[in-house]
Amino acid sequence: MKTEKPTPRKLQPVRKEYIWGTEDWMLSWLQEGMEDCPLLIKIIRAREALSVQVHPGDTFAREKEKKSGKTEMWYVLDCGPGAYLYYGLKHRISAEEFRKRIRNGTILEVCRKVPVKRGDVFYIPAGLVHAIGAGITVAEIQQSSDVTYRVYDYDREDNEHRRRELHIDKAEQVAGFMPPLAGHHPTGFTVQKNGYSRTLLVQCPYFVVQLYKIEKSLESDTLDGFLSLLVLEGEGRLLDGMEMELRPGDSVYLPEGMDFYRIEGKLKLLVSSAAPREHTIR
Repeated sequence: MKTEKPTPRKLQPVRKEYIWGTEDWMLSWLQEGMEDCPLLIKIIRAREALSVQVHPGDTFAREKEKKSGKTEMWYVLDCGPGAYLYYGLKHRISAEEFRKRIRNGTILEVCRKVPVKRGDVFYIPAGLVHAIGAGITVAEIQQSSDVTYRVYDYDREDNEHRRRELHIDKAEQVAGFMPPLAGHHPTGFTVQKNGYSRTLLVQCPYFVVQLYKIEKSLESDTLDGFLSLLVLEGEGRLLDGMEMELRPGDSVYLPEGMDFYRIEGKLKLLVSSAAPREHTIR
């Protein structure tokens, strides 16, 4: 029986509108054939600040929500002057203080406020309190899960003058009441190759994300697992026996099992794969 050759797919983003801005789901279970993909990749454009929130780990999420947990990372694509976000807490607090500050609306007083610039990287493990600020656009790579517990939402109301629900009890059970262990630039080494360079941005138990800057070309395969390519800048083409044009904003899925492909051009890519099956373009 002849098996079908794995071929790359250019995915059509799915846009979601929110009270604070938009999300373009670049790789998700909403796209045909991607229902079992372990990653969810979005472009988030925050017109207003997102809610202060926290996500559960796998054990809690599977028990309470029948879903996987949510560890994620952000790569800052653009931001306005003076833009900032909240990344963990300034110092250790107790669960009692956490709950009290949520209820009286003072949780921001203990959140770590971090100025941002283009190219910044933030790793957000499950349990870390966080919020994207106004005027920021990020690429978000995360576990394929939509479990979010809001703890503060600026007293905003929707079109029907209703405030969005807070999830105080569940947030208290999953939050870590201390600052993040790492800084907000968990960038690994840059490796220079003939025709391109790659920089490790985040490697964790759920995904590996790297930044590729292609000056001429590269050749590789997906024998070790699928890859997601998000074109950030420049133009080029993907060759695997056929030809696919690559332009900014394109999301390309390379399925596992491709024994060869080539990328030509001058462009910048976010390349994501599932862990622990780490894949490095050679």
